[in-house]
Amino acid sequence: MAGPAWRSCLVALLAGGLACLSLPPFDIWPVLFVSYTILLWLLDGTVQRQAGNWSRFGAGFAVGWCFAFGYFVPSLWWISEAFWLEPEKFAALIPFAVAGLPAYLSLYWGLALGAAAILWIAGWPRVLLLAGLIGVGEWLRGHLLTGFPWNLPGYGAGSLDGFSQTASLIGIYGMTVVVIVIAATPAVLWPAGRSHHIKAGRIAFPVIVAVTAIGLNIWGGARLVAYYDIVDSNTSNDPILVRIVQPNISQKDKWDPVHASRIIDTYLRLSAAPFKQSLRAPPVIVWPESALPRLIGEDGALRTRVIASLPAGSPLLTGGLHRVTDSTGKALIFNSLLAIPADGQIAARHDKVRLVPFGEFLPFQWLLEPIGLRQIVNLPPGFSAGSEDRVIRVEGMPAFAGFICYEAVFPRSVPYDSRPEMLVNATNDAWFGTSGGPHQHLGHARFRAIEQGVPMIRAANTGISAMIDPVGRVRAKLALGTAGHLDVAMPAVMAATPYAMIGDFGLLTLLGSIFAVYLICRRMKKFCVPDGHEN
Repeated sequence: MAGPAWRSCLVALLAGGLACLSLPPFDIWPVLFVSYTILLWLLDGTVQRQAGNWSRFGAGFAVGWCFAFGYFVPSLWWISEAFWLEPEKFAALIPFAVAGLPAYLSLYWGLALGAAAILWIAGWPRVLLLAGLIGVGEWLRGHLLTGFPWNLPGYGAGSLDGFSQTASLIGIYGMTVVVIVIAATPAVLWPAGRSHHIKAGRIAFPVIVAVTAIGLNIWGGARLVAYYDIVDSNTSNDPILVRIVQPNISQKDKWDPVHASRIIDTYLRLSAAPFKQSLRAPPVIVWPESALPRLIGEDGALRTRVIASLPAGSPLLTGGLHRVTDSTGKALIFNSLLAIPADGQIAARHDKVRLVPFGEFLPFQWLLEPIGLRQIVNLPPGFSAGSEDRVIRVEGMPAFAGFICYEAVFPRSVPYDSRPEMLVNATNDAWFGTSGGPHQHLGHARFRAIEQGVPMIRAANTGISAMIDPVGRVRAKLALGTAGHLDVAMPAVMAATPYAMIGDFGLLTLLGSIFAVYLICRRMKKFCVPDGHEN
């Protein structure tokens, strides 16, 4: 796609916007083939036009940044919904949320494609180079400056249940690399500006990729069948019953003292509703993030009232703010997931480790606060971050690993020395209304279950609450913007997945193999590019 640089950037912007349709709630995965094929063609044109390395880097950076900006703006616009809750305070910051965050995230893509333009070679190896460098960039995006791995390209294939099982091998970062290789491969068959006839020398690599993609899908389908066969044949187990409560409290009402009694009554009413099935054991009750407008850890009378309203013997897992006084006498506030057994005492808690930038804390506070920027949740003395992810074991409930809010978009948040029986994602997506944000959040959470082979309970204030089984299928859910409860049996845990055991070592192996092949092809171009004139 040779042509003026501005035209390439415009096409890249549109191609990125098309790619975001692969994400929830649209889940139109075929658009990935169009978007990434166009992206590779644009780099072909960039390399043809530019001579020096710095010129190539600049042009490649522009194409990559524009593609990513086109991808992130429409797929993350819903973040601005949170600023409209108090427009008198935060409306001026909406442009920073809608354009500033995507502009920052796009830098990783710009750097990746700038490097790709310098290292570009003809033929099919450029597909591997593109996917490998984007994979590195996306891993960095998920880790640097606290990380923000939302909407990784691999999530675009989330509606393909069989293919999604690839995440149990190499995680969502590795799956992102695989998805880009597959989606960009059509550019090998039809190079931009070349003959529309498919030449024999261009067929071998696409055939290998197609066979690999089909193989992964078949293997994933077999994994699904094997899991359900085991579940159906194992009738001796008595599954644990879980009640997920979704109160549908608006964010404007949530912390208003006028509505406090109504909110508490709503939780107690939904939790105490009759069960349709007979109970062999007390069910586990799960409430969403920061459920009650009280510090439940300091209100013994409230805890007594809550426990008395639950089915006899039922333990409660609830999100809640929790105050701790440190050794210096300073009060620390944590966003926590609290385990409260039938005796009404807080037996254990998971404190949120990954706080939301600009939501729960202000990055570079020393620099940004003097110019008037504030975090959205302005709770004195501010939130403190938890120190570690761990598996929590409390008598009377399954061992669990907690994910509060957007912690569920971070891979490898589960310790591997002791397996949990369930993952619990307590969240409050009321900040984002009925936008695409809650749909994306649910879609991302599914992959944490696949990566670990462990079911996930998802309790969301306004939705989407769900029970997700260990292969990532949503067994049951409550619709966005509705109040109710969901009674579900806990799915059986799978054996530890390769990803659960080795984490991102699989990604490292994949990237190492890709770059090794690329280096070999730089030395053996005639072997790698049989027809010799792809660019």
